[in-house]
Amino acid sequence: MAEQQPINLHFVISAPRSGSTWLTKALNQHPEIFSSEHRLFGDYCDLWKNNDGSTSPRLTFDRYAREFASHYFYGGDTKTVPGRNSRTMLGLGINEFIDEFQTEFGKFIVQFAQTRSGKQVVVDKITPYPGTAFLVAEKIDALYPNAQIIHLVRDGRDVLTSGTFDWLLKDGIGTERHEFFVGERAGMQLKRFFDEEVIERWALNWKESIDAFSGARQHTRVTYENMKADLPTELTRICAALGVDDSMENATRCSEQVTFEKMAGRPEGKAVPTAKARKGIVGDWKNYFTRADGELFDALAGEQLVELGYESSRDWVAGLPRELELVQG
Repeated sequence: MAEQQPINLHFVISAPRSGSTWLTKALNQHPEIFSSEHRLFGDYCDLWKNNDGSTSPRLTFDRYAREFASHYFYGGDTKTVPGRNSRTMLGLGINEFIDEFQTEFGKFIVQFAQTRSGKQVVVDKITPYPGTAFLVAEKIDALYPNAQIIHLVRDGRDVLTSGTFDWLLKDGIGTERHEFFVGERAGMQLKRFFDEEVIERWALNWKESIDAFSGARQHTRVTYENMKADLPTELTRICAALGVDDSMENATRCSEQVTFEKMAGRPEGKAVPTAKARKGIVGDWKNYFTRADGELFDALAGEQLVELGYESSRDWVAGLPRELELVQG
């Protein structure tokens, strides 16, 4: 692969439903930062259901590059390249081509963003698709060794709660939680919000994103909880890591543009069950966890909760109720 030149591309990494969109919008208020979601890594392609019942592809650029290469190399010579693959073209094996194709595309999107936005620092938001976080970390290390990584973390139980609400219209149809929060049948009682499948999906995805990036180099960890408590201070830390103006005055101005009320059009804490910005508070998981939910989450990702300081021990499950007492008004 051709020698890589440092480019001004950096990354915000988090599990889904951890506040990455909020942080991306805040960074975009900075006069020196352009932030977006490029979906560069993960070797992922799938059709996902949307809230309106339609489907849309979820495709990462590295998967596109791999599929593109399989056609691009049609007619290439068949000399064996030791340790790589059996086809070469333009002096490159397929894997070498994919790496260089990705690197050149990265340069293009940075230059395009810089030219169109007039800003010099480009930040890519990545919420790794299920099962892809370690591959994302590997690709960043290999292709962008000078990039700063902003690792955004949120309590995994709030991630699970937020994600389950976010997917009510995707995978919740036919469940009691869908009937309760979408059907809104008066007088209905909800004794359990989650099920085992949804807990496993969100807990494992959260755990993977924690494990894959906890030891990342050039790493700045930011928490959703600290952002809620004092976003300007967290932005100054991020800006310092990115090498841009990290004054409190500038961070405060950025923060004022991305309040929950401005983003959602309603006060913080006023919930709309199926909205992307649903409630905007810390600790809402406590309203929806039963003992069975806590035991399963703890078995899957309890170690990470303690390591990150969200719990002092694994005993937190003992205080959870056997059943919920939610009643639809």
